Amino acid sequence: MHQAPPLDDTLIRDPVLEQDGILQLRIGGRIQPILVGGVPISGFLPGWRARALYTGFAPLFLLELEHEGGGRATWFLNHRMERAGDCLDQLSSDLRMLLRHNCLLVLGRLVDAVLNRCDPVLDPAAAAFLEVCPHTRHQIAVWCLDALIPGSSLYLAADLQPHSLLFRGHGGSLTAIDRDWLLEGLRVDWQARIAGFLRSGRMEWPSPVDGTMLQAQGGLFVDDFHFAYRFADHRHDLVFFVLVGDHHSVLAGLWFPSMGLVVSPDQERRGLAHTMLRHLPWWVLSHVLVHARVLFPALRRGACGFASVMRLQGLHIGHQLWNELSGMQRALDAHPDALPDWIVPDAEGGTELFGPVDELFPELAGRVVRNLRTVEQVIDHAYRSDLFLLRVTSDVVTTALRRRIQALALRSEAGRQAGAAARRLVRRSAPVVLVGLRVENRTMVEMKPFLDGLVRSIASRHPGAVIVFDGHNASVGAGPGGGRTIRSHGEREGGPRPTEVERELVAAVRDDARCLDVTIADTIGQPVASSIGWCLAADCFVSVWGASLAKYRWACNRPGFVITSRANLQGRPDLHIYDSPRYVEDPSPMIFVAAEAVEDDPAASLLVPMPGQPLYFNLHLDAEQVVPAIGRMLAETVAKRRPVVRGPGRAPAPSLARRRRVREDVASDNG
Repeated sequence: MHQAPPLDDTLIRDPVLEQDGILQLRIGGRIQPILVGGVPISGFLPGWRARALYTGFAPLFLLELEHEGGGRATWFLNHRMERAGDCLDQLSSDLRMLLRHNCLLVLGRLVDAVLNRCDPVLDPAAAAFLEVCPHTRHQIAVWCLDALIPGSSLYLAADLQPHSLLFRGHGGSLTAIDRDWLLEGLRVDWQARIAGFLRSGRMEWPSPVDGTMLQAQGGLFVDDFHFAYRFADHRHDLVFFVLVGDHHSVLAGLWFPSMGLVVSPDQERRGLAHTMLRHLPWWVLSHVLVHARVLFPALRRGACGFASVMRLQGLHIGHQLWNELSGMQRALDAHPDALPDWIVPDAEGGTELFGPVDELFPELAGRVVRNLRTVEQVIDHAYRSDLFLLRVTSDVVTTALRRRIQALALRSEAGRQAGAAARRLVRRSAPVVLVGLRVENRTMVEMKPFLDGLVRSIASRHPGAVIVFDGHNASVGAGPGGGRTIRSHGEREGGPRPTEVERELVAAVRDDARCLDVTIADTIGQPVASSIGWCLAADCFVSVWGASLAKYRWACNRPGFVITSRANLQGRPDLHIYDSPRYVEDPSPMIFVAAEAVEDDPAASLLVPMPGQPLYFNLHLDAEQVVPAIGRMLAETVAKRRPVVRGPGRAPAPSLARRRRVREDVASDNG
């Protein structure tokens, strides 16, 4: 009968020695040659050496190889110490089943400790497995995933019977979860709970059995967006997780792994819970395999501090302002004496799109952490420092926040340059119009003709007007990533660059407008502060609906005209986030294009494809309706301005030749 090796032999470091011209493995107090094709080998390929032998799946063994250049690989050895393959696909069906059986025993203990044990302890055989090549660990984990973490059922709390949720703790006794206490925990808004956690210095939750307040041990911080906070009720031998996600960082539900159950608060958040539930098994297993050595000690010590992490993956100009910066403002307004730290991942690469957050909010001085580059480093830091990672957010852009963003932008070099360019304009009685470009998707198919017609219309009605084309900005950072273009949603590395399309488009429009009495400038590839500087100088904007409105509406609150698809106009639930008082304090007027002037085109090609999503279809615009509507909006905006009085001592209006020279200077400044 096979007996497991002693735990201290589960991982044998430097297991290979050369004897009589062949490579021998030291194992079980003996030496045995390594065989390939039944023949002993005399060496590995140049640069490779054996770093360890994992015996936890005996009689199948994992020989860990390391290259002097840093590469890693695994040989699967059978009971004869003969190479059976270097990946799962090369193993015979018998060896694959043996590996799966033994792997489930080891990884099952690892997963069970994290998900179900009130006091998790890292199994030694699993700890040794963490030394195996990451690619091999990943391959084996994916293969065993379905059996390690079964799927869970999802219910709304109100649909559950009052006392029908029975579970059996490790002590053997049956205990019931009380629906009323479930509801008690779920009914409070998560961001409001965060405020309470910060004031008390503890993360607490009522036990779903009897309402006794429990203190969180820590959590599984899956990434910079998704969190599962761990609570253990030792009295009833029950472990559950509070699941949090979404841009707004909201409560998705409670997860009871031992019961295969997720309970969500309401229908709205059930969708989020469903999305997270699909990913939970892989999130948990892959996360534990990477972080187990720091995670287990952290859970046993218990987290005691709080840090709000700014989003790094899928960096988004709109959500950073709407959710993260607004969250900082909300925290300062609500509980200025109970603030978390703020972690800014990859700060040198320009994560802070609107400027350093402790310059936007001087009250955060000493609370901003910028020395962590990747999400993995953030997670490791949180575990080692006993921190609860969370996201303090809001969905309301206040006047106070807007003023902070504007002031910082105008103090920056890019903002000052934009202001200086605006001040050089000669006919200040003529309007400045900001035109927001969108070229990747959900935009006009015939954009160039539309822009030409718009420029001609403005020039004919408002001679001397300034038209500023605003496109993708660049982030500002101290490191090599600073100055990189902020990507669009769905944009991939190596794909077409929207900035290139924008530059070509503006160059063509500028060339066709040389004989018109307008000045054309642009902000493409410049920092966000440049766009804000020009926007504050503008009378109004014309733009396609999208993240660019974060600058024109949330940051600057300018009046404007918005173009978007009919699908957006008729079916998008968040269409009014830029103009509703629910989300924007004291919003200025904003007009949407009429639905009858828009025709969506599912067949139109997209620069950044979003397959099967009608909300991203490009559109055809009836310019004969839209351009006059924009003209009326612009005329009304100009009419509301304070009239320019040219009394004694006022300089006369500059000549046409002088205006043209200034236009050329501005065009030169904008490349």
